[in-house]
Amino acid sequence: MGFVAHLILACAAAAAASSSCENAGPCPPARRANSLELPLNSNNDINNNNNNDNNNNKCDDGSATQLCGHGTSSCVSSAYGAVIFDESCASGGLGCSALGKLCCRFCGFGAYSSIPCRSSDAIPCSLTGTTATTATSTPFPGSSTISSVQPVVGPATSPPPLDGSLLKPVATNMPDSRVFPPVHGHRLPPAHTEVSGPKATNKFWANWVVSSGIHLPIFPMPYVLKWGTITANMPPALMVSHGQQVYAYGDAATNGPERIRSYSTPCIGEFGLGAVEETSGESVIVKEGLFGIHVEVRGPAGTSRKIVFPIFSGMAYVSGRYEGGFTPRVTSERALLEVQKIQDGVWRFRNNGGTEFRVYALTFGGDLVDSSFDFDPSGTMTRTLEGWLRVARVSDAQDAAVLDAHASAVLVDWKLQVDVGRVRYAFTKQAATGAELLHFAYAHHVKLLAGGAQRLAQNLSPIRSPTKGSMAGVIGDSWLLQVDLAEADGLGFLPPGEPDSPSAGFLKAETLGTWQYFQEGSNWRADMFKGSYYFSGKGFQKVGTVCLLLEKFFGLADSNTQACADVLATGFKCLYDREHAGDCAGAPVGSYYDSDWGGIPSKEGFHDDGCLGGADFGNACYNDHHYHFGYFVVSAAILLKLKPALAANNAFVSYVETLVRDTTNPSSEDIYFPLFRSFDWFDLHSWSRGVVPSADGKDQESTSEELNLLYGIHLWAGLLGNTALQKLGATMLSLCAMTVREFFLMEKGNPHHHKDFVKNHVTGIYSQNRADYATWFGWREEFIHGIQMLPLSPALQLTRKAHFCRQEWDTILGHLPLSLTDPWTSIILTGTLAIIEPARAYEHLQQMLPDSMDDGLTRVWALYWAAVQGSVPPKFTTTQQRTLVESSSVISTQSTASSPKATIFLAWSTSASVRTITESSSTTVSQTTSMIASSKVTTPSSESSNTSHVLHSGVKPEFNKAALNSGLLLAIFYAP
Repeated sequence: MGFVAHLILACAAAAAASSSCENAGPCPPARRANSLELPLNSNNDINNNNNNDNNNNKCDDGSATQLCGHGTSSCVSSAYGAVIFDESCASGGLGCSALGKLCCRFCGFGAYSSIPCRSSDAIPCSLTGTTATTATSTPFPGSSTISSVQPVVGPATSPPPLDGSLLKPVATNMPDSRVFPPVHGHRLPPAHTEVSGPKATNKFWANWVVSSGIHLPIFPMPYVLKWGTITANMPPALMVSHGQQVYAYGDAATNGPERIRSYSTPCIGEFGLGAVEETSGESVIVKEGLFGIHVEVRGPAGTSRKIVFPIFSGMAYVSGRYEGGFTPRVTSERALLEVQKIQDGVWRFRNNGGTEFRVYALTFGGDLVDSSFDFDPSGTMTRTLEGWLRVARVSDAQDAAVLDAHASAVLVDWKLQVDVGRVRYAFTKQAATGAELLHFAYAHHVKLLAGGAQRLAQNLSPIRSPTKGSMAGVIGDSWLLQVDLAEADGLGFLPPGEPDSPSAGFLKAETLGTWQYFQEGSNWRADMFKGSYYFSGKGFQKVGTVCLLLEKFFGLADSNTQACADVLATGFKCLYDREHAGDCAGAPVGSYYDSDWGGIPSKEGFHDDGCLGGADFGNACYNDHHYHFGYFVVSAAILLKLKPALAANNAFVSYVETLVRDTTNPSSEDIYFPLFRSFDWFDLHSWSRGVVPSADGKDQESTSEELNLLYGIHLWAGLLGNTALQKLGATMLSLCAMTVREFFLMEKGNPHHHKDFVKNHVTGIYSQNRADYATWFGWREEFIHGIQMLPLSPALQLTRKAHFCRQEWDTILGHLPLSLTDPWTSIILTGTLAIIEPARAYEHLQQMLPDSMDDGLTRVWALYWAAVQGSVPPKFTTTQQRTLVESSSVISTQSTASSPKATIFLAWSTSASVRTITESSSTTVSQTTSMIASSKVTTPSSESSNTSHVLHSGVKPEFNKAALNSGLLLAIFYAP
């Protein structure tokens, strides 16, 4: 049976009689075996499962099996991916064994395998054709029975790691001190942390590791947490917020009254975990991982009192471990209306906002406390607690039973395991016997999760997160996420496809001309040495793409190709050799090695307020490292492709590896950098905000620049033969692309955002607590959409699919007054229109002057991009004459060439005269017009191309009005 079938089919049907599997009835309910983990290697890897279909469709006695498939009564749908083993099932086959026992082969968390089973772990097949008895669970004495099937828990220990781990160090040496001088004294040094060594800067809890952010919220999701006091006479508490979203609609000057401009969720302490006794008043982080932290609150000096809060992304409960004599108190910023004891160790709390929480008190081992524990009406426990206090939101009455069933399993640690295309979350818990973890997942987790919807908690309402839609409860002590790497693995240095012959000839000449321009007076320096990492990096990759086209059209050994590569090599030498005697004026000032945080922040702004964002977008405060350094990693890969001998240049390789280590260190063996500074392995994308605190948490503005880094890592590692890093890059790139399509680039019907926000099609500044249709540098829609398209690397096509681009263009971009002299026009034409109408984009891009392109994009790269998306018309060779008529609705034209299709441009001009333009192959319309709004018209026939047409511009009414107030609206009929 193939891999896909293995993934969706849960188990064999029950046997009808004796050893036969014929006439099987519905699948019996599964139960979980003790051994949840199976070795995954080249012989049984789920991505390479080539077992014969016919063999796997038979029992060991040769009879056929009946499988419960997707959409039918799957036997694991209520058991959350249970494991059933039977040693008598032959060769990993699915079905009923000769012993009449079910062999499901559900390997660990969604994969199937062929290792031996234990007959003691198998469930007898129903011999009567009926479903076996459904198991129920009564987790606490006196509580109601949960109607859904509850699994039998396995051991509390974490599962062993995946084989073939990709989390191998890039390097382990200290960064070269000549290139990255060690320094202390960061503008925003770490605070309130006892974590030694490198510290996370871009994770959800970073507000609490900077002095100025300690009283701001953090965002583990779905809950928002804030440390503070409710009243002056009460000790501080960990406040738990889960409020309602607030929407702000736009107006005619921005995105119209029918679209939401931004939305966020106010932080209100619905409930809080605290204590009666005095505390030190400050929280301190004592442990840090990829997915969360342990925060400790202590009693006064001389006491042993403390509360430890394990805080993790997606946690279903907020938990505190009370030690040393604290008396718990549950507080609220609202008035408490109800405190009701449900049973020993379980309470119902409700405030005057109508919010209900379940509260649990457990021993350290996870058992419910006895009857001597209670809360008074103020939320104060009647005695001190040595154990756990937990709270969870009850959104619907049916949630209580599910929350009760899993309250005795407390998440205390979480490890990441990554293999090729597979990611495992290995949870560690403290739990009572029989309790299994409940954890919340985003929608994309469920799509990637092995076992999928079968792992979801039954009868638990989805819970809303601040900006990523609803989260679903998932049962299990480990998750396995699987992603297809085919598209990422297939990426090359050039976008796929070939230009047609006429275009290829023009592009070849344009490539050579562009390179000659770079050579004149060393113009390349003006692009590559712009002072900042960000703009210099864009210039490096811009020149690099021209080098690739030189190789494409003239060959690797061509003198121009190698000369272009030499330019890149010179640029890098200015970065990694600070004693280089060449002309490096304008190159980035360089980075320190910051031993406070563990990273290579820019020297610019490191000691002053430029760190907060004014200097190189806050690179010194760890903002945007994956954006900035991604350009250099891609450029380095291009250089290495063109000059393979540079793989032996230790200084060059070490410099690039240091950029990778700073942003994407995969191994704790590398003690100089935090693990995966930017990439969030729960959200499955990066955050760009560093250590500068924000009340809305972390954010990301440019998904395309994130993709660029991961794409660069994939290319770079492949050229060096570093298979683990290459596959890690491909895995991260695939996960990120899927996440971007799910949440950031919104097609009609996107379920994760309000429908009136989905109309924007892109999220803008996407924070953990706020989605804002804007950019940090302005509200123009060209900015908001264009920042999701640059740079134009092949990786962009993983996210910008044609159906999305069509919606984005037809709804918004096609209505903008795009100017042929505006650099953002070059981005939008290439990143959107070229994907859906490449010929039309090609025509428009030809009209733009090279100086009008985005500063990271050459015209020849944009034209090549458009050309390979589909067939394009050849460059104009005939002289055409056009008359621009002073009218917004009627166009007349005369041309020596005719075409069955025509493109209309709207242009405004303050001149009232009628102009006649004669255009040759070297003259463009952009020299005489200042603004276009593209709208394509197909003429009735080719011979009618000289006929006047009524124009429907599709431009917003406010634009038409403004244009008419400032000058005449002109229409250009452009018939290639």
